Amino acid sequence: MIRSLTLLLLAATHVAAAQGGLDGAALFVQHCATCHQADGSGTVGLAPPLKGAHWAKLGGDRGYLPTVLLHGLSGPIKVNGQSFVGSMPAFGGQLDDASLAAVANHLKLLQGAGDATLSADEFKAQRLQAGSPPQTRQRRNQLLGN
Repeated sequence: MIRSLTLLLLAATHVAAAQGGLDGAALFVQHCATCHQADGSGTVGLAPPLKGAHWAKLGGDRGYLPTVLLHGLSGPIKVNGQSFVGSMPAFGGQLDDASLAAVANHLKLLQGAGDATLSADEFKAQRLQAGSPPQTRQRRNQLLGN
């Protein structure tokens, strides 16, 4: 248990350093936790959990999480048989690429995938791609085989 906590803290320190010292956890609490909860467990019917088996598939596409954060997501989705009909806002107009990468990397830590950090450059490249909340949902459905 102590070893796991130590590794998690080391990973968080590494991610913060890679993001220019930005506090991804604080940004997550400020922008995401109201709907998704501080631990990423979600809110019944409104915001799905941001961790679990479905993220193994979603996380396999390095561009998916940047797309969600930059362009948002809308329309009905299902997670573990539970329906969610919310609207994930696009944060591309509110947060810069380094801040979005810090949020994404904090989320990856919550998911237990802190070794696959995303960079501000990846967000910059994804920002140049066209996108919309319905297109993000379509991408999600394709990744999950829906």
